[in-house]
Amino acid sequence: MSGDPFPNDDPTEVRMNPQTRNIIVVGGGTAGSVLAARLSEDPGVSVTLLEAGPDHDAYDAAVLEPSRASAAWEGATPNATTPMLLENGGAIPMIQGRLLGGTSAVNGLATLRGLPPDYDAWAAAGLEGWGWDDVVSTFIAAERDCDFGSSPLHGSTGPLPVRRWRRDELSRAQRAYYDGMVEVGEPEAADINDPSQLPGLGVFPVTIDEDGKRVTTSLAYLTPEVRGRENLTIRTNAAVAKIAVADGRATGVTLDSGEQLEADEIVVAAGAIWSPMLLFRSGIGPADHLSEYGITVHADLPVGSTMSDHIGPGLPYRHDGPRGGVGGPAQTLLVGASNGTDIDYHAFPVAPVPSEDQTVFMMAVFSLRSSGRGSVRLGDTLEADPIVKVPPLPDDAPDRLRHAFDRIAKWEQSAAARELGCEALMPLDLNAADAVSTALERVTLSYGHMTSTCPMGSVLDADCRVRGVDGLRVVDASSMPTIPSGNTYLGCVMVAERVARKMAAIAREA
Repeated sequence: MSGDPFPNDDPTEVRMNPQTRNIIVVGGGTAGSVLAARLSEDPGVSVTLLEAGPDHDAYDAAVLEPSRASAAWEGATPNATTPMLLENGGAIPMIQGRLLGGTSAVNGLATLRGLPPDYDAWAAAGLEGWGWDDVVSTFIAAERDCDFGSSPLHGSTGPLPVRRWRRDELSRAQRAYYDGMVEVGEPEAADINDPSQLPGLGVFPVTIDEDGKRVTTSLAYLTPEVRGRENLTIRTNAAVAKIAVADGRATGVTLDSGEQLEADEIVVAAGAIWSPMLLFRSGIGPADHLSEYGITVHADLPVGSTMSDHIGPGLPYRHDGPRGGVGGPAQTLLVGASNGTDIDYHAFPVAPVPSEDQTVFMMAVFSLRSSGRGSVRLGDTLEADPIVKVPPLPDDAPDRLRHAFDRIAKWEQSAAARELGCEALMPLDLNAADAVSTALERVTLSYGHMTSTCPMGSVLDADCRVRGVDGLRVVDASSMPTIPSGNTYLGCVMVAERVARKMAAIAREA
């Protein structure tokens, strides 16, 4: 990058031309960075991006170095940790990046799209323009694929650099996992973003640059050139407390500081946990829930009632010697195995960074479908952290997870696993009838893919406009009507790109 990487960082500066259309984007994370960049391409629009956390100068090696991703999760960079409550009384800490770039600054970098049936189901539910044939071109346009280049399924000119982890970058356990699964008969997939190659065993595509550094959506989309636009103002450390609604229309926002900003349109992109929280505090949500807090209801909508996530058991192992490879989020991935594409499982190192004497890793098995019956609700007070309840697994998930356990049991006996010398830290008969339930009681994991808390089809229309409130949209993972069968980061980029395009088309017609 050249030039000043942090222009326009004065939190008191607001540049708005009263003759232009003013748009406020709340949240500078994965989706918000995309929205701010795309919407400000129109010089007739004035865009103000409000981010609750700090700017790029908060990025340290724990963010940009993939090998230190676990340090980013543990607080080396600003984040919000929200416990997700389990049915058995336990909790899973949920990490959401609270800085420009959002969770794209602290996630595992996996750049997956989901599967065609996911999006075709959106369209079949009445959401025109969201089928696979509609969205695949957006996925392609967003990427600069360093492995496949320009091809029917990949792009070469998009803002996000994408490549697959090389074998020498994988940890010893991940290499043994891959080789052992090949031994037991799992088919290999050179590109797990190609649906025709699934189910199959592959390697995560990731958004890293030529130097192996993480590329967040803010770094990819909010370049120095974009940030120099006269019609774009980026304000960091600017948390929004409430959206002002009058006569059925959103008119502006109030910051935590008490400052008020007016706008012609507001786009909320604060993530699957904090977007519904902002709507609640603004009088948009289930009337019975809001009435408990004395909040005036502007729109009685099922906000926060249908949260989805990818949930599953974790099986911990250890082996002697160092981890090897890049470690961190470098992962091999088995999507689906031989019984379909609705589960995946992979091995990943466990933080903290291990010693030279011993390495601990987790075999994670996730259901790629969700019951959609989790929830987000206000806490004890309006200022308290949200209460987040995990969505239970679908009723048929145990049968499908047992199939995964069967494959892992076979992997444990493979030559690759024996050569690694891995040892189960919580020994379990993986073929037992109660193996899945026992594993879930011991270790339940979340992929951190919370979605569908303000979904299109109920809370939003197909253009992500809030029903019953003009001038207000929600555009992020919470907008997804159902969870895709894959990591949701790239899906957030796709949703933001498409809604920004719709908004631009509406502006041109006005």
